[in-house]
Amino acid sequence: MGEFDNTKRAIGVGKLDESARKDMFNKFVSAGGEIIKEKQPPKEDETKKNRPEPKVRTSTVSRGGEDSRSGNRGGSQNKSSDSSNSRSQADSKAQFEKEISSFSARFGIKLKCWLARVTPFGSSDLTPKFMHDFSIRAKQALIELQYSGNELLANQQYSPQLSKALDRINPLLVELLAMGQKLYNGPELTDITDPIMVAPESPVAIERVKNPIYALFKRMYILYPYQETLKKSFVQAYDELQKLEGKPSLIYANKKRKVTQEIDILFDGFFDRLYLVVLRAENKNIPLISRYMENLLGILPEDRPGQRKSGENVPGGKPVETRDEKKEEESKDAEKKEEEVPLSKEQAYGMRLMQMYSIPKLRKKFDPKNEYAHIPDSDKALLSLFYFYEFDDEYSFVMTTKKIDIKPGSVNGVKVDYRQKMLDIYEGTRTIIDQFRIYNDVIKELEKHKANPGANYIEASKKLTGIEQKRTGQSRTVRMAIKEFSLKSRDSLLILIKDMKSKKEIVANMNDVLTLDSMESRKRLNKKAVKQCIMEAYCYLLALYDRLDTGDLFGGLVELTPDQMKSSFGVDLGNANSESGQTEIADLDKEGNEEAIPQTKLTSDLESQDKTEDLSNEENDNTDEPLDDDILPSGNPF
Repeated sequence: MGEFDNTKRAIGVGKLDESARKDMFNKFVSAGGEIIKEKQPPKEDETKKNRPEPKVRTSTVSRGGEDSRSGNRGGSQNKSSDSSNSRSQADSKAQFEKEISSFSARFGIKLKCWLARVTPFGSSDLTPKFMHDFSIRAKQALIELQYSGNELLANQQYSPQLSKALDRINPLLVELLAMGQKLYNGPELTDITDPIMVAPESPVAIERVKNPIYALFKRMYILYPYQETLKKSFVQAYDELQKLEGKPSLIYANKKRKVTQEIDILFDGFFDRLYLVVLRAENKNIPLISRYMENLLGILPEDRPGQRKSGENVPGGKPVETRDEKKEEESKDAEKKEEEVPLSKEQAYGMRLMQMYSIPKLRKKFDPKNEYAHIPDSDKALLSLFYFYEFDDEYSFVMTTKKIDIKPGSVNGVKVDYRQKMLDIYEGTRTIIDQFRIYNDVIKELEKHKANPGANYIEASKKLTGIEQKRTGQSRTVRMAIKEFSLKSRDSLLILIKDMKSKKEIVANMNDVLTLDSMESRKRLNKKAVKQCIMEAYCYLLALYDRLDTGDLFGGLVELTPDQMKSSFGVDLGNANSESGQTEIADLDKEGNEEAIPQTKLTSDLESQDKTEDLSNEENDNTDEPLDDDILPSGNPF
């Protein structure tokens, strides 16, 4: 480097401009000069290169800190990936919800429902045409499936052998038969068809029948992919039943044709329309085969076919209960007993008044000509009518008699005539009797049709279904009329009771003893205080209303179940007819013996009997007091 510097100084390079430097450089090159590079630094010796480097201690703390930093970086990366995945899933769900509930989706749902005649375009109410079709055709198909399933699976003689034969083919066949049989649910179908039976020309609000339709659609949705296998199950089962019974093949051919037709009606005719009902109720265009639809219907993996193994749950055999199952049943029964709400004093006393007469005694008292002998004892409308007659005979005079001094009152400055109000309520009882006459005519029509159904099976079954639906609707109409009367009468008497406990302005003679005329002297309330007569009538109405509103006389079924008959009346349905016949014969024998007594002795006996009956009535009345000290309860009965 020193030689170059000396040469530069000698030439005076620092004083030259750029052009002069270029001219000088070109002259040197043209004269044969060469460009000389700077010298490279000397290379290191091989010994130095191979010499090992000295070891230097490193801090473990710093090394650990680096590892922890790297671990934290990895964890944060995993968390960020998880959060991003969850965000993407939430975004996809939100996007899907937005798509199925968009304006175009909702417009498409309305258009489909309108074209299928399920709902009008601008309303979600179900059309009368769809409801009538469902109440006739769909209900008939469901009944046919249940009938066929019972014939195949509930036959104690052939069902075990039949199920074994089907299990050798495929255990799925028996499972599908049972699921097809369970498509029919009586109370659910009643809830669906009742609105259109009450008002045949009016549309039905979709919210009113939403829950039972969803339940039916869920069962059909599970069987939807197995339609052909379901048909094969019934066909194969009838083939096996023919081998066991040995009857002509034409019988089973008709049954197989009938059940396959009903399956087609359900899944080809009504399944799509029920699907449209679900879409219209949700107001979302939900795909039929989707996880969203399954979650909406609450379908679990164990609900699907294919869970049964060969030989399990053989129809016709009684499953053996284990100790654990027995303990669970006992614990459930104990829980039910604990959950039972105790009755109020007034309601309990009213129930005691209603239970004074058995069904045969009610028939003898209110149907002496046996005009309703063709109606079974378990009929809810008949029992409701008898209890109404009991109130009319024993307690209704409280609302009409002038022996109870009822003064007018005022409510918010308006004068109220409580006596006239109760008379108006009592005048409405004519509707109850008229409605029951219609119900009696429907039952006669039903019996006439059952006795002579006709040769055409399809037409006969349709007519039978229509008459049964008419009976169900009319039974509910009768009970609703009695329920409305009992509610209005109960509320009017409650006003009198509240006044007797506080101001004592309405009932002027509440402490007077009520003595009835000779024609009515046998009534239970004869020679009792006015306040007690009002209270007993109120208790009876309270119990009657509760039974019609939420008790055994309520519901879509027209007759009491065997359990209800046993709990309410202590009667087994199998022995009810024989018991009633025995009581009637005993009563007739008793009447015949009484007629054989001479007249002179009869008159003396009647006089003594009247005295003893009066004493016994007074004793019974004292024991039947609803309260210990005062007939008027403290506090609001409600």
